[in-house]
Amino acid sequence: ELMDISVIGGGHGCYAAALELAEKGHSVVLWRRDGQALVQLQELGELTVEDYRGRRRVSVGQPGDNLQLTDDLATAVAHAQLLVVPLPATSHEGLAPQLAPLLSDGQVVFLPPGTFGGYLFAQAMQAVGNHSEVAFAETGTLPYLARKHGANHVVISGYATRLPTGIFPARLSDAAFAVLREAYPAVEPIEDLLSGALMNAGPIIHPPLIMMNAG
Repeated sequence: ELMDISVIGGGHGCYAAALELAEKGHSVVLWRRDGQALVQLQELGELTVEDYRGRRRVSVGQPGDNLQLTDDLATAVAHAQLLVVPLPATSHEGLAPQLAPLLSDGQVVFLPPGTFGGYLFAQAMQAVGNHSEVAFAETGTLPYLARKHGANHVVISGYATRLPTGIFPARLSDAAFAVLREAYPAVEPIEDLLSGALMNAGPIIHPPLIMMNAG
């Protein structure tokens, strides 16, 4: 089933997610804070993507395109049944208060990767008095190995085949997984949001790589 999806952020994984989901036929809005970068992309009118299927061009921001662009967060949130936030955890603290008043009943917010950020977003909703039924989902990794080269060239060298994912609040798990699977068939249910956060192996994997590369 095709869905309305918004991708939040302008990083490598965000562009990869927007491209993959648009190519699958979903109606995708890509939000990023940097309006000037979006103007540039709108003017270019296309993204070049390279992956295991080869190199191709995907039309962006033109009438009828599956992938549209906005720098207005309210517009992006209002569009989406599913919000995909493939951003570093360091962005969550700033983004949560902005997103919190905008979310509404039935929406699913997917944090790939999450580090218990879903709880931060849920707290931010409480703080602004938004009691909508929103499910927060987390997995331990970005669904892509991806790199942007220039304004409109994205290389996706790998796609995740397993995404163990937890939901908060856990009682919304069934409904949230029904939505998530339409976008990411690789999601696998695990107990809860904390279990999803603890799947993130970055804190174990990255320090030795950094130390070994210190020379």
